[in-house]
Amino acid sequence: MSEIPGTQPDRPARVLTVGAYERDNFGDLLFLLVTERYLGGSEIVASAPFAADMTELLDRKIVAIGDELKDGDVDAIWTVGGQAGGTGLNGALKMSKPQEEYAAYAAAAPAKQRELMLAALHGAPLASPYIPTPGAFERNAGAVTVLNSVGLAGAAGLAPHVREEILEVIRTTDAISVRDIESSRFLDRLGVEHTLTPDVVHAISLLEPYEADPRSDIAVVQAQTRLLEKYGYARLGRNIAESSHLAGLRLQFLMAGAAPGHDSIEDLERLAAEIQKVDPGREIEILTERRPLDIVHQIRRARVVVGTSLHVRIIAAAYGLPRITLRRVKPARYATHWDDQMPFNVKINELDDAVGAALAAADRPEVRAGSDELSRLADENVRAIAARVSELVARGNDAERQQLAERRISRHRDIAARRELCDVSTDGIREELAEAKRELAASRAEVERLTGAGRPRGSWFRRSSQ
Repeated sequence: MSEIPGTQPDRPARVLTVGAYERDNFGDLLFLLVTERYLGGSEIVASAPFAADMTELLDRKIVAIGDELKDGDVDAIWTVGGQAGGTGLNGALKMSKPQEEYAAYAAAAPAKQRELMLAALHGAPLASPYIPTPGAFERNAGAVTVLNSVGLAGAAGLAPHVREEILEVIRTTDAISVRDIESSRFLDRLGVEHTLTPDVVHAISLLEPYEADPRSDIAVVQAQTRLLEKYGYARLGRNIAESSHLAGLRLQFLMAGAAPGHDSIEDLERLAAEIQKVDPGREIEILTERRPLDIVHQIRRARVVVGTSLHVRIIAAAYGLPRITLRRVKPARYATHWDDQMPFNVKINELDDAVGAALAAADRPEVRAGSDELSRLADENVRAIAARVSELVARGNDAERQQLAERRISRHRDIAARRELCDVSTDGIREELAEAKRELAASRAEVERLTGAGRPRGSWFRRSSQ
């Protein structure tokens, strides 16, 4: 793959890859593993807003973004994958930290929250967890920057000064590729040059070739906890058990992520129990492997794949497998634009028909060609970005790069100063609002005490009439 020369002749380029690599989420970890395959010869430093030991899943520790940008020198900052634009620091903390740790943070006063967040970020001045601001780190303000395979449209809904900073970063990013039409339209309105290309993970079939077995007797099933609760375990279990097109297939359940808010073994066990109530002899295996590439290998061995995860669908598409995605907004939007030849946004009671349609579609040459095209487009896009980064890094710190660094630093100082003033006013308003809520809760409790709320209805009236 592309080798990016460092700015110093005696070392390779140092590329800081940025993403949600601090938590167990299948798609986010694949972003890292796929991207680094295109950066052969470079020194890859994997970073996230919060440091984490991911040796068990990735054979490495993930550094905090701020530690590397404050104390090290990087040639390129490469954010890869995910809905980076609209994800805030609070949301990232909630998905990355134990529930009790986040609860303590959420219960703190605004000023204390900022203190706790800054500590979690190792003192880094980050406005966004996955789109670092080069101008906030003067020694790396001129680094080549990339946003690849990201969703950015959510930035429109951020708080004003955070949005202002993120939009400035976007405007000075060297290479941007988005995977969804909403983000492309958002960037068009900003006048920002970019490409609209399938998710980079589609390229995995070119990096890890495998010929799927059409005679496989395995049906892979994945479902997010929140959606299982919404659909109902018994309802989904019954529809899987009674599906004529899944009959005779061994069921293998897997998790697309074990981080907070994702999937869980307990939920899959509960779903399996519901299936076996309807079909007591059904063979069901719950897969517990968490290493991303091992999960890829499990998916690609399937005859058919049913899930709620976008990246479970993308892996199935990469290997040309029949795939059905249950009703969920994010994968439905993606499939509408890129992968509409296989069922998506499927209602529970439509599952059997959708499985039948997917199995039939897999036999059509144009469907397989469509899957191959997605992989080709993703591969070509990331190769082009790697080549562009190589070209820019090789130029070193020339006059144009110095001018860009100065703009980034100056703009960040202005925005940060305005945000600091705004935070003082906002803290006061939030404190007043919290106090008003406490007073309202106390008043309600007093009203309930005086009126006897919670007693059997009518009992007060009976006593008063005696």
